[in-house]
Amino acid sequence: MKVGKHTAFMLDFVSDFVDGDISRDHFEMDYYGYLIEHFPMMEKEDILLAKKFVSTIDDTVEYAQANVMSDEDFRIAVNNALCDLLGIDEPDLI
Repeated sequence: MKVGKHTAFMLDFVSDFVDGDISRDHFEMDYYGYLIEHFPMMEKEDILLAKKFVSTIDDTVEYAQANVMSDEDFRIAVNNALCDLLGIDEPDLI
């Protein structure tokens, strides 16, 4: 899948969290700032992919913040959302 630089930035950021390269605290602290900065350009790069990002990744992050979720369950949920976004068939199951 070819994506624009703003979409790639957000996907890399989410992937870094899923892979354990950054902590949940770091992820949650930076996520919305990056979203505010990059999402308008993501929409210009590919509106359908940007909408899918919202319905997968962003919905998962919002759900986790509204509910008590362990760090590991949060990482798995974000991984599953990333797999859904990218069309990967076998995500980790909670």
